[in-house]
Amino acid sequence: MGASGTGGDASYLEAVTKIIFMGGLNRQVVENKWPGFLDAFKGFDVGFVADMTPEDVERLASDDRVIKYKAKLAAVVTNAGAMQDLAQEHGSFKAYVDQLYDEGGADAAAASLAKDFSYVSEDGARNWLYATGYDVGEVCEKTREKYGPA
Repeated sequence: MGASGTGGDASYLEAVTKIIFMGGLNRQVVENKWPGFLDAFKGFDVGFVADMTPEDVERLASDDRVIKYKAKLAAVVTNAGAMQDLAQEHGSFKAYVDQLYDEGGADAAAASLAKDFSYVSEDGARNWLYATGYDVGEVCEKTREKYGPA
Protein backbone atom coordinates (compact mmCIF):
# COMPACT_ATOMS: atom_id res chain seq x y z
CA MET A 1 0.00 0.00 0.00
CA GLY A 2 1.59 3.19 -1.12
CA ALA A 3 0.81 6.82 -1.52
CA SER A 4 -1.83 8.03 -3.88
CA GLY A 5 0.88 9.89 -5.79
CA THR A 6 -1.69 12.15 -7.40
CA GLY A 7 0.88 14.89 -7.95
CA GLY A 8 3.60 12.60 -9.26
CA ASP A 9 7.16 12.95 -8.07
CA ALA A 10 6.68 16.68 -7.54
CA SER A 11 4.26 15.88 -4.72
CA TYR A 12 7.01 13.95 -2.92
CA LEU A 13 9.46 16.82 -3.28
CA GLU A 14 6.86 19.29 -2.08
CA ALA A 15 6.00 17.12 0.94
CA VAL A 16 9.60 16.63 2.03
CA THR A 17 10.32 20.33 1.58
CA LYS A 18 7.42 21.22 3.88
CA ILE A 19 8.71 18.75 6.46
CA ILE A 20 12.22 20.17 6.26
CA PHE A 21 11.00 23.74 6.71
CA MET A 22 8.47 22.86 9.42
CA GLY A 23 11.30 21.55 11.58
CA GLY A 24 11.26 23.99 14.48
CA LEU A 25 8.48 26.13 12.99
CA ASN A 26 4.72 26.24 13.29
CA ARG A 27 2.88 24.79 10.30
CA GLN A 28 1.09 28.11 9.73
CA VAL A 29 4.39 29.99 9.36
CA VAL A 30 5.41 27.61 6.58
CA GLU A 31 1.93 27.60 4.99
CA ASN A 32 1.96 31.41 4.85
CA LYS A 33 5.16 31.31 2.76
CA TRP A 34 4.12 28.32 0.67
CA PRO A 35 2.90 30.26 -2.39
CA GLY A 36 6.41 31.72 -2.62
CA PHE A 37 7.97 28.25 -2.40
CA LEU A 38 5.65 27.00 -5.14
CA ASP A 39 6.70 29.88 -7.38
CA ALA A 40 10.41 29.71 -6.56
CA PHE A 41 10.58 25.95 -7.17
CA LYS A 42 8.21 25.98 -10.19
CA GLY A 43 5.61 23.79 -8.51
CA PHE A 44 8.37 21.49 -7.24
CA ASP A 45 9.20 20.25 -10.73
CA VAL A 46 11.93 17.77 -9.82
CA GLY A 47 14.01 18.37 -12.95
CA PHE A 48 13.85 22.14 -12.63
CA VAL A 49 14.82 22.06 -8.95
CA ALA A 50 17.59 19.50 -9.50
CA ASP A 51 19.12 21.83 -12.11
CA MET A 52 19.24 24.82 -9.76
CA THR A 53 22.72 26.18 -9.12
CA PRO A 54 24.42 27.43 -5.95
CA GLU A 55 23.77 30.93 -7.31
CA ASP A 56 20.04 30.14 -7.48
CA VAL A 57 20.14 28.99 -3.85
CA GLU A 58 22.01 32.16 -2.89
CA ARG A 59 19.35 34.25 -4.62
CA LEU A 60 16.55 32.37 -2.85
CA ALA A 61 18.28 32.84 0.50
CA SER A 62 17.52 36.56 0.19
CA ASP A 63 14.02 36.16 -1.31
CA ASP A 64 11.24 37.35 1.02
CA ARG A 65 8.75 34.97 -0.61
CA VAL A 66 10.38 31.95 1.07
CA ILE A 67 11.88 31.10 4.44
CA LYS A 68 15.44 32.31 3.97
CA TYR A 69 17.33 29.35 5.47
CA LYS A 70 20.14 28.78 2.97
CA ALA A 71 21.13 25.27 4.10
CA LYS A 72 17.55 24.04 3.91
CA LEU A 73 17.06 25.66 0.50
CA ALA A 74 20.21 23.91 -0.69
CA ALA A 75 18.85 20.64 0.73
CA VAL A 76 15.76 20.99 -1.47
CA VAL A 77 18.01 21.14 -4.54
CA THR A 78 20.15 18.22 -3.34
CA ASN A 79 17.05 16.16 -2.58
CA ALA A 80 15.58 16.89 -6.00
CA GLY A 81 18.76 15.53 -7.59
CA ALA A 82 18.56 12.38 -5.47
CA MET A 83 14.89 11.96 -6.36
CA GLN A 84 15.64 12.43 -10.04
CA ASP A 85 18.35 9.75 -9.94
CA LEU A 86 16.10 7.29 -8.08
CA ALA A 87 13.20 7.99 -10.45
CA GLN A 88 15.40 7.24 -13.46
CA GLU A 89 16.51 3.98 -11.86
CA HIS A 90 13.03 2.84 -10.72
CA GLY A 91 10.68 4.46 -13.25
CA SER A 92 9.43 7.04 -10.75
CA PHE A 93 10.26 8.16 -7.25
CA LYS A 94 6.91 6.77 -6.09
CA ALA A 95 7.92 3.34 -7.45
CA TYR A 96 11.12 3.55 -5.41
CA VAL A 97 9.28 4.47 -2.21
CA ASP A 98 6.65 1.80 -2.86
CA GLN A 99 9.45 -0.77 -3.18
CA LEU A 100 11.08 0.36 0.08
CA TYR A 101 7.72 0.26 1.85
CA ASP A 102 6.65 -3.10 0.39
CA GLU A 103 9.96 -4.77 1.24
CA GLY A 104 10.40 -3.49 4.79
CA GLY A 105 7.39 -1.51 5.93
CA ALA A 106 7.32 2.03 7.25
CA ASP A 107 10.30 1.66 9.61
CA ALA A 108 12.70 0.36 6.97
CA ALA A 109 11.45 2.84 4.37
CA ALA A 110 11.91 5.74 6.81
CA ALA A 111 15.43 4.57 7.67
CA SER A 112 16.40 4.38 3.98
CA LEU A 113 14.91 7.76 3.15
CA ALA A 114 16.64 9.39 6.13
CA LYS A 115 19.96 7.95 5.01
CA ASP A 116 19.58 9.12 1.42
CA PHE A 117 18.06 12.59 1.81
CA SER A 118 19.46 15.83 3.19
CA TYR A 119 17.88 17.37 6.29
CA VAL A 120 15.62 14.33 6.76
CA SER A 121 15.76 12.37 10.02
CA GLU A 122 14.05 9.01 10.48
CA ASP A 123 11.17 10.80 12.23
CA GLY A 124 11.05 13.31 9.37
CA ALA A 125 11.04 10.45 6.84
CA ARG A 126 8.18 8.77 8.72
CA ASN A 127 6.27 12.07 8.56
CA TRP A 128 7.11 12.27 4.85
CA LEU A 129 5.63 8.82 4.32
CA TYR A 130 2.55 9.82 6.31
CA ALA A 131 2.16 13.10 4.41
CA THR A 132 2.27 11.24 1.09
CA GLY A 133 -0.35 8.66 2.05
CA TYR A 134 1.54 5.70 3.46
CA ASP A 135 0.27 3.84 6.52
CA VAL A 136 2.84 4.47 9.24
CA GLY A 137 0.73 3.11 12.08
CA GLU A 138 -0.56 5.13 15.00
CA VAL A 139 -0.11 8.88 14.54
CA CYS A 140 -0.60 11.38 17.36
CA GLU A 141 -2.87 14.41 17.01
CA LYS A 142 0.09 16.82 16.83
CA THR A 143 1.55 14.88 13.89
CA ARG A 144 -1.83 14.77 12.13
CA GLU A 145 -2.20 18.53 12.55
CA LYS A 146 1.32 19.40 11.46
CA TYR A 147 1.99 16.87 8.67
CA GLY A 148 -1.41 15.66 7.56
CA PRO A 149 -3.06 17.01 4.46
CA ALA A 150 -3.79 20.75 4.69
